[in-house]
Amino acid sequence: NNNSVTREERLRLIDAIKGIPMEVKSLLGSDKAVVSSGGVDLTEVDFKTMKSKIIDNLYLVGDVLNIDRPSGGYSLQLCWTTGWVAGSN
Repeated sequence: NNNSVTREERLRLIDAIKGIPMEVKSLLGSDKAVVSSGGVDLTEVDFKTMKSKIIDNLYLVGDVLNIDRPSGGYSLQLCWTTGWVAGSN
């Protein structure tokens, strides 16, 4: 039961976790650092026009779509391509 922990106990736990000293020892590089995830379910989009299948005259493009992708230009290409498709329709 999540109600067994009081609000005060949760706040103390948050403070304790935030107070743990941590040191970054190394980095993996920017190609591993950023990923995008989440958004409008792809089953709700007509990819020939980028129109919503749920809401009339609503176009869904770019980062609003639920497409997992790493950083490095993939998001820009997604935005450009889906924007072009929507703008052409």
